[in-house]
Amino acid sequence: MRFKLPLIIAVSMLVLGCDPGLPEGSNDFAAGGSAVALSQAEFNSLPAEEQYMVANKLLGTMFRGVAVEDFFDMSTGMANLSPADAAFLSNTRNAISRDMSNAEVLAYDTIIDGLDADGNPDPANAKYIFDNDSNTRNNERAKQLPLARIKEYPVSRDMFVHWMAYVLINTIMFSPAEEMESTDYTDVQNMYRFLVLKLEEGATIRQIVRSNLSTLARWRVSRSAENHALEAYELYLGLFETEEDSYRGGIACKDLYLTNEDDGYLIRRTDFPNTIPQLILQNQYVTTCDDLYDVIAGHPLLIPRVVEVLFNYFVDLRGDNLAYRQGIINAIAASNPQTFEDIFTAILFSREYLLNIERPRTFEENLMPLLDALKWHPGENAGEVDEQIFRRMTEFSNEQIYMAGMGWATTKYKIGRLPEVPLDGLSFANYHKSMREEFLMNRGFYDPSSNNAGFLYDENGDAKVFIENMSLNDFIDFLFMSGLQRKASASEKTDLIDVYQTGVTGNHLTTNTDGDTVVRVGRFDEVAQITFDYIARLPEFYYYRSVN
Repeated sequence: MRFKLPLIIAVSMLVLGCDPGLPEGSNDFAAGGSAVALSQAEFNSLPAEEQYMVANKLLGTMFRGVAVEDFFDMSTGMANLSPADAAFLSNTRNAISRDMSNAEVLAYDTIIDGLDADGNPDPANAKYIFDNDSNTRNNERAKQLPLARIKEYPVSRDMFVHWMAYVLINTIMFSPAEEMESTDYTDVQNMYRFLVLKLEEGATIRQIVRSNLSTLARWRVSRSAENHALEAYELYLGLFETEEDSYRGGIACKDLYLTNEDDGYLIRRTDFPNTIPQLILQNQYVTTCDDLYDVIAGHPLLIPRVVEVLFNYFVDLRGDNLAYRQGIINAIAASNPQTFEDIFTAILFSREYLLNIERPRTFEENLMPLLDALKWHPGENAGEVDEQIFRRMTEFSNEQIYMAGMGWATTKYKIGRLPEVPLDGLSFANYHKSMREEFLMNRGFYDPSSNNAGFLYDENGDAKVFIENMSLNDFIDFLFMSGLQRKASASEKTDLIDVYQTGVTGNHLTTNTDGDTVVRVGRFDEVAQITFDYIARLPEFYYYRSVN
């Protein structure tokens, strides 16, 4: 078999050694007030089912999930679920602050991309298939590889950095706006790499914003000196009535301009820099574009604006909750975050987010955590969710799981993704059909003939022991917990059992020697498929629910 990770890591560490000097991520930032973090003690006081729901909300937001059999001690049975890790919350926070060694990163990248001896991608030995044609304008590899790394890296700071960069590049602050004629896939690649490098080194918010303002990718979006100033005020300070300030900022930047398409949309200088100080934002004088960048990056409105932009991605804006949202935003900003890592961890681990906020899941937040929870392997070749999954999500417009068809294209929009998950008829229909038909209804995920240890069967095609020993009611609860993070109601069990016995695919149940109704041998996959078909039709399947 390919992809034998422990062996690769062991060999890599012997060859390259560990990196004990690598800096660790920030794990000590704490917001107060309405943004206070959920404590491990309060998490442990929740009922077992709610602990699992909160755990999957936390990991799911980062596009990861945890299987029922990995979160709970299955020896206690579904009736008496007991979490296997009494410090899950603390351990997760510690995990996302731990940098992997260079050897570990290389090992995982080798699995993902099939790297050869020279470090070049080798598709023949890769776990995933990416777009590798760098000569086309429509190259989407820069969008695909980050998703693969988020999926394959263990929960670590490396995974967290790639996830943060993915979120940031889809916000108005850092979007490469690939939909514009002056931008292309190289801007996506360069912006993403810029963010990853800056986040890895622990650069501050102000340093990252200052560095980004002068990049070609940012100029290709703003395109003129005056508009460059205007967008700096809007994107990073939240100031939208700045006509005079934008005009004066344009004067400060007048020696810079973007060439036309024939010259490749490059930054050039006129050799006639401004020499007259310009008053902007009431009390700041700028003479050059560098001065303007310094004012933006050092402005007191920058941190509150960044917190607002990011927090709005993790709370539903549709309700009348402005005062509520603003209270949490102010609490985080008042805690003086220095890095994007501070803000992301403050939001993700906050009591309000984990217990109280209810919102629609994005497509990545729904699909990708289920890949973990259902022990998915791309080699199963289950419909569109196969080795080309990330190409199908970002590139293949004729595929059901193509995110642009859900109004959720990545890195495309000039203003970034809107915080609200698109729930209009067409967008949600594509979202729903993708989850139901291309994933949950596909027998490839449960079929024992895939030669990969999976959700229900081991690598030999035999039902896992704990599955085989379950009662029918427990098995239904196991499926519901896996897909919905709750057990089935009595009425749901009654109705589903009737379908298992009398559905169009035949009777999947039998009676054992004790007179109990159980799943027929080899039919666990059919029962799972029927159950997940039902779950995929429930509105709650597409939401992060509130505990309180």
